Amino acid sequence: MRQKHLKNLLLIFVCLVTINIQGSAVASEVSARVVGVEGVVSVIREGNTTPVTRGESLYKSDRITTEENASIELKLLDGSLINLGELADMTIADLVYDPIKKDGFTDLKIATGAFRLISGSIAKLGPDLMKLDTPVATIGIRGTSLVGKASEVGKQNHIILVADPNGTVGEVVVENSAGVVTLSKIGEGVTLSNPTENPTE
Repeated sequence: MRQKHLKNLLLIFVCLVTINIQGSAVASEVSARVVGVEGVVSVIREGNTTPVTRGESLYKSDRITTEENASIELKLLDGSLINLGELADMTIADLVYDPIKKDGFTDLKIATGAFRLISGSIAKLGPDLMKLDTPVATIGIRGTSLVGKASEVGKQNHIILVADPNGTVGEVVVENSAGVVTLSKIGEGVTLSNPTENPTE
């Protein structure tokens, strides 16, 4: 009986170690790489703030901030490109991509700053697999590109659909507690100042 308990404990220990190892591997997977940086740009990771340099890897939960007259361009794991202008604040909340299984999910949280996103593979896999969260709305990207500016509640936030560099136009879904609207034509956009403001009006 004692040997049986020891075997069970050993099995549980092995499982826990395996889970921890797998968890560490997932946590350390690269989410994006810096392909361009100008001015003072920082990454906040586990409470530590360090300057961002070209070619650097970024990971899930990393928070990127830009100072005045600064900008950064990132290439995400699925090939998406995102540019952030000055005084931007963005967090990589979640990013998982498996090119073999053709599966993935992206969640970026942009608190402030101008941005441009050219969608990659994930946004083309299915609806609602790639999203941006701003202070006033959640933006779902369905195989297209967009430009916008995020601001704190009470100030204007802008979201505008644009074509991909190859001319492809998909959809952008803007949703908050007051309503939802789908943008499907080049140049269509929404301006909101509050999460309780209906995006269709």
